[in-house]
Amino acid sequence: MQMRLKNTFLILLKLAVIVGLIVYLPTKVSGSNAQVINAINNEQNNPTTPVATNPTNTSFVPTKDKKIHIYNTHQGEEYDGFNVVEGANYLKDCLNNKGYQCDVEGNDFEGYKAVHKIAYNKSYTVSKMYLEESLKLSGGYDLIIDFHRDSISKELSTISHDGKSYAKIMFVVGKSSGKFDAVNQLSQKLSDLANATVPKISRGVYVKKSHYNQGISDNMVLIEVGAQSNTKEEVQATVEIIAKAIGEYLG
Repeated sequence: MQMRLKNTFLILLKLAVIVGLIVYLPTKVSGSNAQVINAINNEQNNPTTPVATNPTNTSFVPTKDKKIHIYNTHQGEEYDGFNVVEGANYLKDCLNNKGYQCDVEGNDFEGYKAVHKIAYNKSYTVSKMYLEESLKLSGGYDLIIDFHRDSISKELSTISHDGKSYAKIMFVVGKSSGKFDAVNQLSQKLSDLANATVPKISRGVYVKKSHYNQGISDNMVLIEVGAQSNTKEEVQATVEIIAKAIGEYLG
């Protein structure tokens, strides 16, 4: 009888361990090495500010003194066979090729929200925590990009130029950020530079009654790159135009 009770106890103990592992198992964002466990561990030590991890290519040697940070408030946004996290990393590669020091936020925002039961409409609260930590660690950036995609038809999100198909872009500026003038001016400048290379690739600057965390820095833009039906090739072609515009702006 005692042996049976002991075996039953051991089985229940193993089941409890397995359930615990499933509940707290870290998840990954496609295209990055980020894990939810980073955010969970840090919140236990500091309930308000998760740790920011920004993987960089340690073999890369920048030739320019400008620093750029890219992140995706809505990391779950996808294209046709591609996603915004992969798009952000491709933009990083393009900017690295131009000599700029650039990093992409590596933490899993979507996993963090799921584990902590944070609603989708609080996404900017989550991305703000990581962004503020990145700013502390880096000492600041010359340009900060929140990389998104829109939700419109393929006809509206695509343009052809010289036989090549591109995903259109749009800059979104929050009217209530407290830094509206600076962010709006920067967004308009980058929009104009992109259009100078591929006419009408930018749909312009869209002003909304929100903040989008743009009160954190004058050097910050939110870019909608294409929409759900755009392909990897179209998005990457556009990202190259964005990188060119950034290079012309930063010098």
